[in-house]
Amino acid sequence: MTIQENQIKQNIARIWDVSSETYDSHEGHGIQSEMEREAWKRIFKSLLPPGRLKVLDVGCGTCEIGLLFAEMGHQVTGLDLSEKMLAKAREKASRKGFDSVFEKGDAEAPPFEEDTFDVVVNRHLLWTLPHPDTAVMNWRNALKKGGVLIVVDGVWNDGSFETKARRFVSDFCTLLAERRNPRKGHYSREIDSELPNRHGVPPEKMLEYFRAAGFKNVKDLDLKDIMELQKKKMPYRKRIAYNYKYHLICGEK
Repeated sequence: MTIQENQIKQNIARIWDVSSETYDSHEGHGIQSEMEREAWKRIFKSLLPPGRLKVLDVGCGTCEIGLLFAEMGHQVTGLDLSEKMLAKAREKASRKGFDSVFEKGDAEAPPFEEDTFDVVVNRHLLWTLPHPDTAVMNWRNALKKGGVLIVVDGVWNDGSFETKARRFVSDFCTLLAERRNPRKGHYSREIDSELPNRHGVPPEKMLEYFRAAGFKNVKDLDLKDIMELQKKKMPYRKRIAYNYKYHLICGEK
């Protein structure tokens, strides 16, 4: 890793340190209803091999997704660059009585031996990575033969006039209602310039990463139903802009 790349990742970690304080309260981040929680579990269960599995939640943040696997009886390890995100994750796991393990590390190069995990999962991570193709390859290496990679991501900004208009109205209403700048904490132009998928990862691009890394039985699942459950817990000013292409890609080593 170059000095510049290391600095970029340190800056990203600092942004997520700040975000950790409110991350789980944001729409689409924290799971806000039991219906959404059960919907995620049904999807994951349909993709997993049988038995108690070793799961790596890479770029885990507060481990909202990883701890769903712990609830299902699996052994979970969380990895993240942000110390404050990891502190939140440890607190949540402890409160729920899980023996999950959390380590600080780079999501693009997880510090684990090859063939360690049955499942590698992440949500809203791939778009934040400077080298997503390398990351997918390294996640495959961390999997045992027959293991499954599950990636949840979306296209957050398709550049259309409709999307821009929806965001403007939503941001303006949030500014009036909450007296805060909804764009505070967004990545700087310097960081954005290092991210090939800074506006989100289209499913066809994710499929390209999976196939280049050699995954088999690759599936693309639309997550519109999850989004509809999330919208039920949002004020109207949030729902206006919540109109993304949201999807899950999984593949087998």
